[in-house]
Amino acid sequence: MPTITAIIAKNAYIQQNIQFIVRRAKEFIILFRYYKFTFSRQNKIQLYAIFFDDKRKTMGLTDRLKGAVSLYAFCKIKNIPFRCVFTYPFDLSLFFDPKQYDWQAKKDEIAEKVADVKILILQGEDGKRLLRLKNKKQVHTYINRDYLPLLNQKFKTNFVWGNLFNELFKPTPKLEEQLNYHLNRISSNYIACQFRFQSLLGDFKEYDFPTLPLDKQQSLITTCTETLCELQKKHNLPVLVTSDSSGYLSHVSKLENIFIIPGDIVHIDCTHDAAENVYMKSFVDFMMLSKADKVYSIVAGQMYPSEFPLYAAKVNNVPFERIRV
Repeated sequence: MPTITAIIAKNAYIQQNIQFIVRRAKEFIILFRYYKFTFSRQNKIQLYAIFFDDKRKTMGLTDRLKGAVSLYAFCKIKNIPFRCVFTYPFDLSLFFDPKQYDWQAKKDEIAEKVADVKILILQGEDGKRLLRLKNKKQVHTYINRDYLPLLNQKFKTNFVWGNLFNELFKPTPKLEEQLNYHLNRISSNYIACQFRFQSLLGDFKEYDFPTLPLDKQQSLITTCTETLCELQKKHNLPVLVTSDSSGYLSHVSKLENIFIIPGDIVHIDCTHDAAENVYMKSFVDFMMLSKADKVYSIVAGQMYPSEFPLYAAKVNNVPFERIRV
């Protein structure tokens, strides 16, 4: 009789293979649905482009940035051009300009024919298919993971996520204006605390995550706020609080020396028609976290241990700590 461990391992293997087959099928569907089916080829273009548009949902902002930086690192290793086509549900160029490397694609750089393109969906994969790529076609990829550890191990490189991010991106003047405004409000060094409630407090619906009863919502708010106050006392610095819950932000904004960035919050994979200023808030939060002396992620109960603050901290190599209460 097979052991329970063996049965679980076998089921996991079968499920993994089914998911791989589904992704491969989706790659062919995207290719033949969105690209021109002709037998002729364009002039060969050695270009890797990342598409984060309406062809496919690609998770949240952090996942997309992880994917962009990972592919940029791969292109540096292979000495091939990199472009980031991030146009849905908003255009990334509204918030980030190229810094040291021009990642913005010109229209004539993007292959449009089936014969010229390979679609690669790496969401949920270990990244080994990326390592096996050949420079035969233009690869349009969907990546939502940080593959730098894999690339560094495979190619004996020492890429640092924040360094690559800062080679690619700098705030647009509009985003920079917002950052300067909030930095002037705080007017000193500060720490930052991030709280990711998802749907727990009923602010908005995200996927199928639950909403807590009102009494448990209040208990969760109390636990989080007590932890926040303890950290404020420990550091004796102003605290920037970011959260996906506008209700929680409103609650803590009444506390002394606590700073928030007002505005509505949405998950970009779930809300595709928000105003520009709504999406702007996510970028302001991200970059303001990156400028703190230290970033904390506070997780209580069913809260989600978001990687948003972790990767914001990586931008400028800021110390990061996740506290579970």
